[in-house]
This record gives sequence, structure tokens and C-alpha cells, in this order.
Amino acid sequence: MKEFYRDKTAIVYYDIELDTLFLDYIAKVKSDQEFITINTAVLSAFKMLNTRKFVADIRKMGIISVGSQNWVIANLLPGMVKHLNGKMLFHAQLVDPSEILSKVSGSNIKGRSSQVAEGFEVVQFSDAEQMKQHLRSLS
Repeated sequence: MKEFYRDKTAIVYYDIELDTLFLDYIAKVKSDQEFITINTAVLSAFKMLNTRKFVADIRKMGIISVGSQNWVIANLLPGMVKHLNGKMLFHAQLVDPSEILSKVSGSNIKGRSSQVAEGFEVVQFSDAEQMKQHLRSLS
């Protein structure tokens, strides 16, 4: 595991075994600026790697503003797609079905992800082991 970013709200790290960049929210996001700072670190880390897989564990994220959701659609995901230069991005969200606020934010991003690139979509999982099995199945 290689860690790229850590604060009181989130950790950004690369899992070598799964060849996947992870963003784990460990507390609720307090502001748009904090969200953008964290996700700018995600994009910087992604650009340093040669992976096409990105997972956001949003189970503890809380609700994020429409502005933050727009930032993901306008900046984060297109930046990842551009870095991949024609390869397909795989983006998964780990959600807690009982955590309604983060699930709503995640579902909004999932729903709008088709605007980013043709054939691109966000996949949601509520079981971490199922998600890991899926990541291993991607080449």
C-alpha cells in the first residue's frame, strides 16, 4: 500500500495487489473546500499511477453539496479519463445502504457519470469483499 494523502476526513492510497487507487472517507466532509482539497489529491495520485481503477469508500462521507458533486463531474472524472488516454476508467463507490446522505450524493454522481465519457459508469457496492472480487476480475 502506498499512501498519497491523509487528514482527519480522508485517506488516499494505492493498493498494489488490487492495482486500485482508493479514497476512504473516515469522517464527514465539512466543506466544499475540504472536499475539493481531498479530491485534488486523488487526481494528483491517479496521474502518478498506471491504473485505470478508482474506488471511493463514501460510507462515512455524509452529504456533499451540489457544487462538490459538480466538481467531480467537471474536474475529477474527466481528469482521470484524460490521463487514461483512451483506456476505460473503472470507478466504484463503496456505499452503506443505511447511510442515506452519502448514498444520495454518490447516486447523484453515479447518475451523471455518463456525461464524462461514452460507456463510462460508476458501479456501487455495499459489500467490500464483492467489490474486491470484481476489482480482481478486471484486467
